[in-house]
Amino acid sequence: MKRNKKSHEIDLKSWFFKFKSKWYLFAVFGLISLAVAYVYVKTSQRVYQFNATLLLGDQQTGSKKAQELLEVLQVQSKGIKVEDEIGIIQSAEVIREALQELDFSVAYYKVSDHWLNKIGKLVVEEQYESAPYKVTLDTSAHQLVDVPIVVRILDDKTYEINIEAEEVSRYDFGKHSVVEALPEVKFTKQLKFGEPYKSDFLNFTLERNKVEDLAPGKEYYFLINSLESLVKQHQSSLGVAPIEREARVLSLSTKGTIPEKQLAFLNKLMETYVARDLEEKNLNGQKTLEFIDKQLATLTDSLRQSKQALSSFRSTNRIANIGVQSNISYEKLSQLEAERAKLNTDKSYFETILDQVQNGNGIAQSVSPTVAGIQSPIINDLFLQLADLNQKKAGYSVTASAENPMLRKIEGEIDNTRGAIVANLKNLIRSADISINDVNQRIARIEDNLASLPEHERKLMDLQNETEFVSKKYDFLLEKRSEAAIALATNTTDKKIVDHASMVGNAPVNVKPKMIYLLALLIGLAIPAGFVILMNNVDNTIQGKDDLSNITSIPFLGVVAHGPKADKLAVQNMPRSAIAESFRSIRINLQYLMSDSNFKVIGITSSVSGEGKTFCSVNLSTELALSGKRVVLIESDMRKPTFTKYFKDTINVGLSAYLTEGLPLHEVIQKTQNENLDIIPCGVIPENALQLLEQPRMQQLIDQLKEEYDYVVIDTPPIGFVSEYFVLMRHMDVNLYVVKHKYTNRDLLHQIEELYAAKKIRNIYMLINDLDYSNTYEYGYKRKAQYYYV
Repeated sequence: MKRNKKSHEIDLKSWFFKFKSKWYLFAVFGLISLAVAYVYVKTSQRVYQFNATLLLGDQQTGSKKAQELLEVLQVQSKGIKVEDEIGIIQSAEVIREALQELDFSVAYYKVSDHWLNKIGKLVVEEQYESAPYKVTLDTSAHQLVDVPIVVRILDDKTYEINIEAEEVSRYDFGKHSVVEALPEVKFTKQLKFGEPYKSDFLNFTLERNKVEDLAPGKEYYFLINSLESLVKQHQSSLGVAPIEREARVLSLSTKGTIPEKQLAFLNKLMETYVARDLEEKNLNGQKTLEFIDKQLATLTDSLRQSKQALSSFRSTNRIANIGVQSNISYEKLSQLEAERAKLNTDKSYFETILDQVQNGNGIAQSVSPTVAGIQSPIINDLFLQLADLNQKKAGYSVTASAENPMLRKIEGEIDNTRGAIVANLKNLIRSADISINDVNQRIARIEDNLASLPEHERKLMDLQNETEFVSKKYDFLLEKRSEAAIALATNTTDKKIVDHASMVGNAPVNVKPKMIYLLALLIGLAIPAGFVILMNNVDNTIQGKDDLSNITSIPFLGVVAHGPKADKLAVQNMPRSAIAESFRSIRINLQYLMSDSNFKVIGITSSVSGEGKTFCSVNLSTELALSGKRVVLIESDMRKPTFTKYFKDTINVGLSAYLTEGLPLHEVIQKTQNENLDIIPCGVIPENALQLLEQPRMQQLIDQLKEEYDYVVIDTPPIGFVSEYFVLMRHMDVNLYVVKHKYTNRDLLHQIEELYAAKKIRNIYMLINDLDYSNTYEYGYKRKAQYYYV
């Protein structure tokens, strides 16, 4: 099948014409879209964006000097993970702690004086410090939360509250929990300004502000927010991310309608996060001091008792000085006793740490394993791993549930690490026991050697050695306490607020009127454009000459203009009309195309009924007759004759009588108002129309008419319904195939195209009937020729 135009080509001018013909749709949808955009702009609360920056640091605490002095606090730096810190900042616990220090429990709203509010409460403005009244809650009593409480001003002293809501919660602000769920609440109450209101549902005092006077008749309302709803609201809008990959500077962002509230929230959130970090570091240092203080308290009593015993012994035995302290045996004995004491202290600390780890009281998270001088790299590494795993668990707990596989994996690793710590501590305790036994044996041997010394000298040396040992241990712990106190006093957080919260730009991020109106206008134009495109693709009828060129290769002859339906004989009755001019063009084109042949018989058909083949047959015959030619028009459609609509005085005899009864030709030919046009109507409808047209008498009729007339025009039945056309086709010199604009289905042309492609039909041309020039792009230029027509 021939295609004159590629299917992928787009005729922009044609589409523009189609859009222009539906201009009213674009106007209606454009106005509707702009109206919707106007309502959206007026009813949407302005949402602004706010940013702040926070530095995480490198997690070093205290002054540098204190870090160098305090060996017990020298732990290998484990660093931080940015993802974990982001999770902590976004956690509900940190946000809750920040919100508890802010006065966000009551939200104020004002119903603006706008005509849209006559439809409903569409234009509502949230207020904060500019609210004309203030609600003070009694937090010791229960309150209705997350439900609008309408305030209507009656006069200068009284107001009215109204509540109508379903599924309302009673909230305990002391415990921050819901105590009761109410299926429905509905009541109205008149109150006085400044007078406390107490009930089972509400407990508050509403006072006027001096900033603005409350106008009677105006409507306000406020919401009492539960802490959980505030946390969810701020947690959903909070965004935390590093300013770039692997950076330790975090960018905090949030969105809200009230700049003052969002700025206060961001700043308080950063302050809370920094304060929590410092508090955790101070807690670690405080636990170190508590441990040393316990050791010092024990040594203080021991030192006092040893000094008292030495003094009593000297006084009782009148011993002022003794030189045997330099004896090598006593020096070794003193060293061994010091070593045994140290081993006992280490063992005591190992047992304390083991007990705390096994009892799960938090030692693994808060106390460094080297607090008492444990220098085991394995223990240190295990505690660092346990702390890192706990930090990971805290980060995942923000967004993950208890059944999360990753969270359960981390918990398993924590249990394994804690078990390894317990095993290593038990090994250290066993090792300390072995060392203590060894030292005891060595001490026993030295004591046996000293047994031969004078009793007083030996006793005095024992007391002096005990006193010296306790004193040295006390001085050591006292020095370490001083260093730990210095570190705690100079302790600082590694978290730092770089930029306090500020608003991004001056315009809201959700409502940009120019952009919204432009987008609404584009949508308003896109909807009808899509509708036109859809209807054009769904419409399978012939739209114009281009459609014919894409469907069939049959030559195109011309078009018949759209005109008044009441006038069937437009060529004769309206010679200066667009229809008459159309048939003139068709006649001229036909005579030009058939100039090389002496054509006489013109057959006119169509696909189905209603396409105007009879209309074209009658008017083309009339045009040929008006040109001075003798024309006879035959109505061969003997199944559904329609000549009576065009020629009122049609006789009852016609083609059927000629073929069946053998009537002479002059009895079936009927004259018309045009002296050059005669017609042969169908006559009585026969039962065997196809068989009649196949008779030799039909050929005789055609031959006789060709001798008497210049042209013989045959109005044939539609080929899509019956087969008479294929019988009459052998008599015709020219075939005209009529399609109706926006009526004929494209699929109906496949049959005639196949006949033409197989060369089973010759001299056939296409006509488009009833084409409205004002409704087509191809012939739109002919609208300008209307003043040529009458």
